[in-house]
Amino acid sequence: MRESTERELADWIEARERRIIVFGHTPFCGTCKAARRMLDVIEQMDREIDIYALDLNFAPEFIRKYQISSTPSLSIFDPANPGEPRTVYAMHSVPYLLEFIGQEQKQGIWSETKRR
Repeated sequence: MRESTERELADWIEARERRIIVFGHTPFCGTCKAARRMLDVIEQMDREIDIYALDLNFAPEFIRKYQISSTPSLSIFDPANPGEPRTVYAMHSVPYLLEFIGQEQKQGIWSETKRR
Protein backbone atom coordinates (compact mmCIF):
# COMPACT_ATOMS: atom_id res chain seq x y z
CA MET A 1 0.00 0.00 0.00
CA ARG A 2 1.34 3.35 -0.98
CA GLU A 3 0.64 6.59 0.88
CA SER A 4 -0.63 9.22 -1.53
CA THR A 5 -1.55 12.86 -1.39
CA GLU A 6 -4.93 14.35 -2.09
CA ARG A 7 -3.56 16.14 -5.18
CA GLU A 8 -1.89 13.01 -6.55
CA LEU A 9 -5.10 11.00 -6.22
CA ALA A 10 -7.22 13.78 -7.70
CA ASP A 11 -5.05 13.80 -10.82
CA TRP A 12 -5.30 10.02 -11.24
CA ILE A 13 -9.04 9.95 -10.60
CA GLU A 14 -9.70 12.78 -13.06
CA ALA A 15 -7.55 11.09 -15.74
CA ARG A 16 -9.84 8.01 -15.66
CA GLU A 17 -7.11 5.84 -17.15
CA ARG A 18 -7.33 3.02 -14.60
CA ARG A 19 -9.17 1.83 -11.54
CA ILE A 20 -8.08 3.62 -8.35
CA ILE A 21 -8.69 2.09 -4.92
CA VAL A 22 -8.34 4.56 -2.04
CA PHE A 23 -8.06 3.56 1.61
CA GLY A 24 -9.09 6.57 3.71
CA HIS A 25 -7.63 6.51 7.21
CA THR A 26 -6.37 8.60 10.11
CA PRO A 27 -3.22 7.78 12.08
CA PHE A 28 -4.80 7.27 15.51
CA CYS A 29 -7.78 5.20 14.35
CA GLY A 30 -7.53 1.66 15.75
CA THR A 31 -10.10 0.29 13.30
CA CYS A 32 -8.06 1.82 10.48
CA LYS A 33 -5.00 -0.13 11.61
CA ALA A 34 -6.95 -3.41 11.54
CA ALA A 35 -8.38 -2.55 8.11
CA ARG A 36 -4.90 -1.70 6.80
CA ARG A 37 -3.65 -5.14 7.85
CA MET A 38 -6.50 -6.79 5.95
CA LEU A 39 -5.80 -4.67 2.87
CA ASP A 40 -2.08 -5.53 3.07
CA VAL A 41 -3.06 -9.21 2.99
CA ILE A 42 -5.21 -8.58 -0.07
CA GLU A 43 -2.34 -6.88 -1.89
CA GLN A 44 -0.10 -9.84 -1.07
CA MET A 45 -2.73 -12.29 -2.37
CA ASP A 46 -3.24 -10.46 -5.66
CA ARG A 47 -0.33 -8.39 -6.95
CA GLU A 48 -2.60 -6.72 -9.52
CA ILE A 49 -4.54 -4.93 -6.79
CA ASP A 50 -2.99 -1.57 -5.96
CA ILE A 51 -4.40 0.29 -2.99
CA TYR A 52 -3.51 3.90 -2.24
CA ALA A 53 -3.67 5.13 1.35
CA LEU A 54 -4.85 8.65 2.05
CA ASP A 55 -4.57 10.32 5.46
CA LEU A 56 -7.96 12.02 5.64
CA ASN A 57 -6.63 14.59 8.12
CA PHE A 58 -4.90 16.16 5.11
CA ALA A 59 -7.61 15.61 2.51
CA PRO A 60 -10.52 17.99 3.18
CA GLU A 61 -11.39 18.36 -0.50
CA PHE A 62 -11.50 14.58 -1.02
CA ILE A 63 -13.81 14.24 2.01
CA ARG A 64 -16.11 17.00 0.76
CA LYS A 65 -16.18 15.98 -2.89
CA TYR A 66 -16.85 12.29 -2.25
CA GLN A 67 -18.86 12.75 0.97
CA ILE A 68 -16.63 10.49 3.07
CA SER A 69 -18.45 10.17 6.37
CA SER A 70 -16.10 8.11 8.56
CA THR A 71 -12.87 6.18 8.81
CA PRO A 72 -11.78 3.75 7.70
CA SER A 73 -13.17 3.98 4.19
CA LEU A 74 -12.41 2.12 1.00
CA SER A 75 -13.43 3.85 -2.23
CA ILE A 76 -13.18 2.41 -5.72
CA PHE A 77 -13.01 4.77 -8.69
CA ASP A 78 -13.65 2.78 -11.85
CA PRO A 79 -13.22 4.41 -15.27
CA ALA A 80 -15.80 1.95 -16.69
CA ASN A 81 -18.38 3.38 -14.24
CA PRO A 82 -17.83 7.16 -14.29
CA GLY A 83 -19.27 9.24 -11.53
CA GLU A 84 -18.97 8.78 -7.83
CA PRO A 85 -16.96 5.96 -6.30
CA ARG A 86 -18.33 2.90 -4.55
CA THR A 87 -17.40 3.30 -0.89
CA VAL A 88 -17.55 0.91 2.02
CA TYR A 89 -16.89 1.73 5.69
CA ALA A 90 -17.37 -1.62 7.45
CA MET A 91 -14.42 -3.83 6.64
CA HIS A 92 -15.56 -7.16 8.02
CA SER A 93 -12.92 -9.55 6.71
CA VAL A 94 -10.41 -10.22 3.95
CA PRO A 95 -12.95 -12.29 1.92
CA TYR A 96 -15.54 -9.51 2.30
CA LEU A 97 -13.07 -6.90 1.03
CA LEU A 98 -11.90 -9.12 -1.83
CA GLU A 99 -15.51 -9.49 -2.92
CA PHE A 100 -16.13 -5.75 -2.60
CA ILE A 101 -13.06 -4.94 -4.69
CA GLY A 102 -14.16 -7.45 -7.34
CA GLN A 103 -17.81 -6.36 -7.50
CA GLU A 104 -17.39 -3.66 -10.15
CA GLN A 105 -20.58 -4.52 -12.03
CA LYS A 106 -22.90 -5.63 -9.23
CA GLN A 107 -25.16 -3.27 -7.31
CA GLY A 108 -26.87 -3.34 -3.94
CA ILE A 109 -24.75 -6.09 -2.38
CA TRP A 110 -24.07 -4.39 0.97
CA SER A 111 -26.24 -1.95 2.86
CA GLU A 112 -23.19 -0.01 4.04
CA THR A 113 -21.95 0.50 0.48
CA LYS A 114 -22.67 3.96 -0.85
CA ARG A 115 -23.52 4.43 -4.51
CA ARG A 116 -23.81 8.03 -5.55
